[in-house]
Amino acid sequence: MNINLRNEYEQRIEKVRIEASNRGVDCLLIFGLAPRRVGDLMYLTGHQPMLPGHPRRYGFKGRGYSAIILPVEGNPCVLTTTPFYEKDLYISDVQYGDNLFEDIAREMNKRGLGKADIGIVGMDILAVTLYNDLQKELYQARFIPCDDIVMNLRATKSPYELGILRAGAQIADEVALLLRDYLRPGLSEYNVYQFITSELTKRGVTGAFATCQSGIRSETAYELVFASDKIIDSGDMVHMEINGKLDGYMIDICRSTVVGKSSPEQIRILDLVLHMFDQAVAAMKPGVTAQSLERITGKIALDNGFNKNHTNYYNGPATLLGHAIGLGVDEPPVLAEGDKTILRPGMVITVEPGLYNTGVGGCRIEDEVLVTENGCEILNTSGRKWW
Repeated sequence: MNINLRNEYEQRIEKVRIEASNRGVDCLLIFGLAPRRVGDLMYLTGHQPMLPGHPRRYGFKGRGYSAIILPVEGNPCVLTTTPFYEKDLYISDVQYGDNLFEDIAREMNKRGLGKADIGIVGMDILAVTLYNDLQKELYQARFIPCDDIVMNLRATKSPYELGILRAGAQIADEVALLLRDYLRPGLSEYNVYQFITSELTKRGVTGAFATCQSGIRSETAYELVFASDKIIDSGDMVHMEINGKLDGYMIDICRSTVVGKSSPEQIRILDLVLHMFDQAVAAMKPGVTAQSLERITGKIALDNGFNKNHTNYYNGPATLLGHAIGLGVDEPPVLAEGDKTILRPGMVITVEPGLYNTGVGGCRIEDEVLVTENGCEILNTSGRKWW
């Protein structure tokens, strides 16, 4: 095992321990749930739970969950509900059992923490019935929500993490350039989906994922059917997501264009979205709030007559201007009205303005952007103007 990587994980655990101490809790109990909500566990241990299913049935409680017991004083341990887990973890004490909450209580009591103040990380993913089981098993303990402790530390990426994210961005760029040459009238959306995911997988990306929405389907930000058998016609607006994981860290960019012959209004919309992207990025720097960036693009949309076409806050069908990425694809902070997070160096955030329901198609442009000491750096270099 790489000693530098072990040091990386040890430093993360120590930072979390210090934050827990500052909150006045005796211990953190950190939950993860397969397959999507595994980032906190991966961040601290390299572990991710598997085999989600019935979370509470007969003697099986917590299936699909894993938990870290991280005391302010003492060694941490991982408790998992499946025997299938990574053998090369950064916490050596790993225990498997069918009843996660009996196992938690046993370990807590063994450590003298049965009456402790316990900070819970993962309250939002812990089923009510399972939380009741936890309270029953540790009825003398006091539980305190502490979701933000790990979340806030994860938001600022280390040099090690940035190295992976840069490599992922480079792969996204390679695939984007190939996609630009591949895209043409007569292809189906599913052809495009297969092309993106295949090229990502060839480059070592796991969980490769893509969307392709063309013509009338491009009018909304997302459809439940991410790619269909619809044939892309000349004159169709199209937007396409390029997503996946590299060494556990997310890749997330989007490109838009008109396939074949375009109209002046389509070009105006594409140019405007690119301008929105450029202006949001120009304003990104330490000290600005996340919500202030959405206000910039929202004003541009309104000033150009698009009063029901941009983000949800601006009466549009899209959710927000962007979001942080890392071990998860949609992490805080989000670039949306109401998120007052102050940006700081080391955050990696996607900026993805879009205009939809225009009558001539919808489009979105997205890249990954690193907040630096003096401003920001766009990690993607493949070019955003495809028209």
